[in-house]
Amino acid sequence: MPKRLPGFRYFVVGDFDWLGKSHSKCWVRTKMKSDRGTIAPLIATYLALILLSVFGSVAVVTALVAVNRVQGTADMAILYAHDRSVTAGIPNQAQLSHEIALFLQKAPSAQRLVILSTAARVKAETSTLRMCARYQNPLGIGVDSAIICRESKAKSFLVP
Repeated sequence: MPKRLPGFRYFVVGDFDWLGKSHSKCWVRTKMKSDRGTIAPLIATYLALILLSVFGSVAVVTALVAVNRVQGTADMAILYAHDRSVTAGIPNQAQLSHEIALFLQKAPSAQRLVILSTAARVKAETSTLRMCARYQNPLGIGVDSAIICRESKAKSFLVP
């Protein structure tokens, strides 16, 4: 058995017989000032995980709001423009484009959007709008969304 020094705790590693003697002669010596530890690293880790999950949740919710705002604005724009440009069930392409531009300038739902591009087309009785926009963050952090592109359709049909 190695010489024991004061202030050290000794732990035996190896096999023991029924009397508690070690047969491996392997001893591990550690210096411990006290048995008390601090929980500060544990609390800091928990706090970091909580903050990470909160910031992640806020980012996901903001992204969902941005996508839904762009999709809703595109849907309302095509419905508004299609309704005002239809003559005898067929929408007029020039009138459709004008009404879409008018809606996107005046509608409150489009105020927080930076409209990058719009493309309207008419095929028979169906109007289609493809709109790309960037959502401005309402929290004022200065980080706007990525470019979000959405497509909406409106169709005329006869009700018997």
